[in-house]
Amino acid sequence: MTVELRGLTWDHPRGYRPLEAFEAAGGAPGVRVQWDRQPLSGFESEPLAALTERYDLLVVDHPGLGAAIEAGAVLPVEDVFAARDLEVWRSRSVGQTWQSYHLHGMTWALPLDAATQVCLFRPDLLTGPVPTTWSDILRMSGVLLCVAGPHAGLSLLGLAGDRSRTGLLDRNRSIEAIRLLRAIWRRSDHEAAELDPIAIHELLAISNELVCCPLVYSYAYYGTASGDRKPLAWSAAPRLRVDDDLAASTLGGTGLAVTRRAYDRVLAVTKYARGLLDVGTQLDVVSPVGGQSATAAVWSSGLVDEAWNGHYSATLSTLESAYIRPRFDGWIAFQDELSERVRELLGSDGDPAVAVDRIEADYRARVRDAVEVCHG
Repeated sequence: MTVELRGLTWDHPRGYRPLEAFEAAGGAPGVRVQWDRQPLSGFESEPLAALTERYDLLVVDHPGLGAAIEAGAVLPVEDVFAARDLEVWRSRSVGQTWQSYHLHGMTWALPLDAATQVCLFRPDLLTGPVPTTWSDILRMSGVLLCVAGPHAGLSLLGLAGDRSRTGLLDRNRSIEAIRLLRAIWRRSDHEAAELDPIAIHELLAISNELVCCPLVYSYAYYGTASGDRKPLAWSAAPRLRVDDDLAASTLGGTGLAVTRRAYDRVLAVTKYARGLLDVGTQLDVVSPVGGQSATAAVWSSGLVDEAWNGHYSATLSTLESAYIRPRFDGWIAFQDELSERVRELLGSDGDPAVAVDRIEADYRARVRDAVEVCHG
């Protein structure tokens, strides 16, 4: 007898092809998952509680965890899977992907897909060395910034998020970052102002003038040529300062969450997760179709790296030290507000110091105990 489950993922090939390929390869014995797709924005526009009435599995991102937990939409993985399975999956996860789904003492999703902001460029159009600092970017032409939606704010967080977790921003770094971003924005191509990371990859792959986007969530899928699309390449996120040790990047990616609808089918869910997250599946099924696995073995595989134009070796160091943003209930709305303020700063002569102080004050007002609520 086959147990039928329903899942919801995002509608880019990176989001659905790995799941469909796993099913086509035989999937998990005795379990079949019907995967539906929707745009990433759909996860924010429809209440999570409504989705859990229709789906057993959700592909989620960690910044929305607070809202998902508050809505009772997802189950802690500790309530679903055996401790030995969780330890295996945790030990196999790359960078801080596992930690990004840990909040309030529990883990709320299994890392499935890993990504962070890195430097994206056209290797055939790059005339000088690969940029390693934001000062290098300032001297380049053919640059575009990723500032649509939440991405302006996420760039600032990557460059200047408070790693001590006592607040939102490192004040001095934030002021410096805004000045640099503003200078680059005034010299950059603005045709990408409304484009998300996927669209930026698409644009850069077909343009003959645009060379580099210094900070954008990477898609290994674009490391190969296709039709008019040229292969893209990546490098570590540029450093704000030459002596920076940590990546100037904000962690992204997605995780596999289990909803309350699946509570009485945990054996089937466990069987499915074991099959999907198996290292062999991730290497031989997920990666060949353009999946961007959260399994560390994929990121260290020379064969996978070569297949996707060096994406993994070029960006691993950035992924491993990326900033994990807050995840409290209400963070998504604040993230959108932050991005709008950063966009306004890029196009104005407003004092960065005043703006940073206001952002920090508003953040602290929104969250009474930032350390405990935001970072678990």
